[in-house]
Amino acid sequence: MRLENTCLIPTDLATAWDLIMDIPRAAACVPGLKEITPEGENRFRAVLQARVGPMGLNFSGTVAVIETDEARGEVRVQVEASDRRVGGAIKADMTVKLTNGGPGQTQLSFITETTFMGKLGELGQPLMHRKARTTIEEFAKNLGKIIQDT
Repeated sequence: MRLENTCLIPTDLATAWDLIMDIPRAAACVPGLKEITPEGENRFRAVLQARVGPMGLNFSGTVAVIETDEARGEVRVQVEASDRRVGGAIKADMTVKLTNGGPGQTQLSFITETTFMGKLGELGQPLMHRKARTTIEEFAKNLGKIIQDT
């Protein structure tokens, strides 16, 4: 499934790039993230809790930064995670593009190719699209708070 989302954060492009490239700091803005630990260069182990529709999920998996291109303002990340209790897994290939969003703002565009396996595949695209949208909105809000606090 392809998901496309955008959000604005209240900072200039250079500051936004530095924040996004600080993976543990940026990842801490993801709603439900419980843990992120380095596991080698550009690779992290993560634990995330989320509720999607009627299901409470506890994901454990890896986040890997595959490619960065500061000149184009793009970062490509791969995520693989599973919830053994529910019997579901997710694989996602996400590109985050940073562009000027106007004075003092940066637009983040997320393009994600996602595969849901097991029980997660049964939830349906409308539910997953809605969850992705609200997660991106909360992520942007949390990034904004970090920026205001610095």
